[in-house]
Amino acid sequence: MDAREYLDTVRAAQRGIDRRLAVIESMQAREQVRAQRYDAVGKGAHGTDFMRSTDDRIDYERRSGAELSELRHEVERGRELCAGVRSANPGKRWGDVLELRYCEDRTLQEIAGTLGVSVRSIQADLSAALDWVNLTGLARARQGRGAAEI
Repeated sequence: MDAREYLDTVRAAQRGIDRRLAVIESMQAREQVRAQRYDAVGKGAHGTDFMRSTDDRIDYERRSGAELSELRHEVERGRELCAGVRSANPGKRWGDVLELRYCEDRTLQEIAGTLGVSVRSIQADLSAALDWVNLTGLARARQGRGAAEI
């Protein structure tokens, strides 16, 4: 597996996290706090049980818990790689660009705006960083050890 393929799995994990959290947020938004009469327990407008949506959200959060944990672990491993790239290449934006692109799932335009450089510079940095990781190897890059040690 090369650097781009690995980091694409990290980005997919971050997207999975974002999707699940968006579903939970959407479910929370649908939950409504309503004044309840004692004689109307379990009876909502048009036959809707409002506690059901809360129960559904809680069940979804419980089911998603282990999967979210695995996805977060994958993203953290990607961040470790970016930290290693940063450590082995001081003075270069490579680690920052990789982290923003793959761990934060940012667009090239967003990265350029964040770092205050052109999109073309971001593309060049991404290419150089991926080439460096491929040359060094994922494990050595994660440890912050450069190709000069090989």
